[in-house]
Amino acid sequence: MRLRLVTVRRIAGVLTALAVAVGCVAGCGGGADSSGRAGRTPDSRPAPQAARMVATGNTMDQSLPAAAASTPLTDQDGRHLTLGSLRGKVVVLAPLLTMCQETCPMTSENFHQAAQAALAAQAAKRSGSPGKVVFVELTVDPARDTVRRMHAYAKLYGALPNWLLVTGKPAQVTAMWKALGVTTEKVPTEEPVRDWLSGQKVEHPYDVHHQDVVVIVGQDGHLRWITVGRPDARGTRLPTSMQKFLDDEGRDNLAHPAAGGASSWTARDVEQAVAYVRGLDSDG
Repeated sequence: MRLRLVTVRRIAGVLTALAVAVGCVAGCGGGADSSGRAGRTPDSRPAPQAARMVATGNTMDQSLPAAAASTPLTDQDGRHLTLGSLRGKVVVLAPLLTMCQETCPMTSENFHQAAQAALAAQAAKRSGSPGKVVFVELTVDPARDTVRRMHAYAKLYGALPNWLLVTGKPAQVTAMWKALGVTTEKVPTEEPVRDWLSGQKVEHPYDVHHQDVVVIVGQDGHLRWITVGRPDARGTRLPTSMQKFLDDEGRDNLAHPAAGGASSWTARDVEQAVAYVRGLDSDG
């Protein structure tokens, strides 16, 4: 599935200013925009140009929108939750499309790696109480990404207690992403697709365009960090099913995530950003 570039001009809502500060916005499998255009905050004031950098992302301090905090969600094990119900934990959030062949498999690998590192740190008593960091991949394709599919997808990588794959009712999930400033768009495709789960040819295949963004919500419920760009999963090994599912563009993104000057992020970048956000919580 090929997803086109989503430019800075398409972003709206609470993430606008920080996404511009990072310098690029890409759809799943798309390119990058590095034009450096000035952005606008939600209240239309100029975006800060000297936001503090942590790893490859930018810091921020904005309350999680009420609409995003209260949306009913269900994880891969059928448990019900909302982002608001995770208050008191550091939440690392990114979009997911299990039928993506270009970038989402690498995002999941990076999240899985970072979640494993968080568990190891907790076990070594280096990062506070267990369960204080949770990694959440929220679908942009709730019509297809059922609980069953999410469960099967998690098994490919190896289930972890702090790595949640969540879905919900289509209209509510779309509205939630909109509240967070992430645009999504369902687009038909003529390219043949064979489902990695069933092995069957997909009838009426389609893509869902979206920004490749990772945000971190602090224990206080405030948005604290954002990065926008392709996941850099070099040096890791994707599950066999996902390796086979990647298309030509996906294999190129896996091998050359920063090609063409595209912004990219690693699992280590996320780990460093989590440490920064946890430090804010400790200071508070």
